[in-house]
Amino acid sequence: MRDKTDRRHVRRYSIQLPLLHTPRAFRAQRGGIGWTRDLSEEGACMELAERLQYHMPLRLRIQTDRGTIEPEAAVTWTGHSSLSGGGILHGVTLTHLDSDQLQILQAVLLSKGLVRPTKARLPFEVAVTCHPKEQTRMMFQGGTRDISRGGLLLRLDQVVPPGTVLELTLHSPTWPVTAQGTIVWVAPPEGRTPGGPIGHGLRFTALDWTSALALARFLVEGP
Repeated sequence: MRDKTDRRHVRRYSIQLPLLHTPRAFRAQRGGIGWTRDLSEEGACMELAERLQYHMPLRLRIQTDRGTIEPEAAVTWTGHSSLSGGGILHGVTLTHLDSDQLQILQAVLLSKGLVRPTKARLPFEVAVTCHPKEQTRMMFQGGTRDISRGGLLLRLDQVVPPGTVLELTLHSPTWPVTAQGTIVWVAPPEGRTPGGPIGHGLRFTALDWTSALALARFLVEGP
């Protein structure tokens, strides 16, 4: 980790990743849940379900598409609830991170020299049922290939046209996560596997804070 005098020069990257947090003095089996709002090699802004105490030492578990990182951290500031109806904003400083996990973090922040998307996609397969909005009798079954806070890659046995608004349920190991989203692209015929599921890009248009927390938990804890 860099010296404290250099921290003001460390660039923050807007990237949303799911996380668990527990007080460093305890080893709770199920910690608090949340999402990062921005991230650097030295700290993060996090959106959490509850307000933490200033200077509280924490153990974090942040899920990335390159593996899990588990730094130790300390709360440096707390803010107001997110204007978008989400959680409470917190700033933390990373106080310890193993060198191999630091390399994972560096790879997450930059990929091939380009800044990564804000809502990072994580490989995750889970069963999904969905139907066009207000057409409950037209039910589709499928699954995901990857998920982010902003959307997911949905695999279905039939084509659903771009622009279709879907009500969907992700059947997580703990409890179902419900959301609403719009199909923004469909895999072209030449990009499909004969007889296989058809890929659809879906962008969430309605994902409330409770569902966002449930989504974060099963992304971090796994199937």
